[in-house]
Amino acid sequence: MKLVIAAIKPFKLEEVREALTSIGVRGMMVTEIKGFGSQSGHTEIYRGAEYAVNFVPKVKLEIVVSDSMADQVVETIATTAKTDKIGDGKVFVLDVASALRVRTGETNEDAI
Repeated sequence: MKLVIAAIKPFKLEEVREALTSIGVRGMMVTEIKGFGSQSGHTEIYRGAEYAVNFVPKVKLEIVVSDSMADQVVETIATTAKTDKIGDGKVFVLDVASALRVRTGETNEDAI
């Protein structure tokens, strides 16, 4: 099993969710986060005053999938979340040692 972690722009969340659902992803965890990458934030003007925005709002998706689905999930996120602008996000893939569905006691692949 693989854990796919993606940080994307918030306005792309619904589009990415729909695309992942259409390829068979049955669940995901979503968290609102703030962060910065190579752009290191930016400056904005509010009521005539300039101020620095050091952390940019993002949405973090955490999705556990079978090994065979991981590449397809990454590709779907990458193509759907892409805007061709700085700050489109990042995707990470990690190995998952085990999983447990609390309600039924199912483990590993059966739990996802």
